[in-house]
Amino acid sequence: MVDYDAAVAAVQDPNADPILLAKIAYENPEFGANVAVNPRCYPGLKRWIAEFGDERARETLAQYGFTAEAFGGPVQDQEAPEQAAQQAAEQQPADAYAADQYAAAQQTAADQYAAAQPAVDQYNAAQPAVDQYAAQQPAAQAAFEEPVATNPYGFTAEQALTTTDQMQIAQIAQYAPELRACIARNPNTYPALIEWLGQLGDPAINAALAFRQ
Repeated sequence: MVDYDAAVAAVQDPNADPILLAKIAYENPEFGANVAVNPRCYPGLKRWIAEFGDERARETLAQYGFTAEAFGGPVQDQEAPEQAAQQAAEQQPADAYAADQYAAAQQTAADQYAAAQPAVDQYNAAQPAVDQYAAQQPAAQAAFEEPVATNPYGFTAEQALTTTDQMQIAQIAQYAPELRACIARNPNTYPALIEWLGQLGDPAINAALAFRQ
């Protein structure tokens, strides 16, 4: 887990590692609002915070036009319709300002995506080697028994084993503990999460981690 001082330093760093920011948002929800306004907070992380972050983080994103609705994600309305309608009416004068802020944020996200593209190309270039390694492990694959997904969010064992979406990997680890062994076997799982899984002391997870080596 990221300690408090390191988290404070990271959320204030305009050049912070995006994966570290995701780890902080996942392990330290109280920093969600700070992560959300960091210029290195990428769109996928903002979407996750807009849906699963604490109230202060969601309100902070909403001020910039980032909401679960704007991202096309599910919305769980916890307020009465009357209150929602009243808030919508009060929000109307700020809509034009929010639209400008959203457009600026989208441009920043596009620039960050372009900067990250070399790393994506490098990953794609390495994928054939990953596929070859997987083809050489039929016995190990056969010995692995996929757990039964019991989480209410619809995450499946196949998703946990194969997804390349780092934010989805973090969500599965948090909201579908029965699939953590699958996450441990996924070659796309980022190092910080692998380290955290290794600290859980779960035999199935440890066996899955041993498969990676």
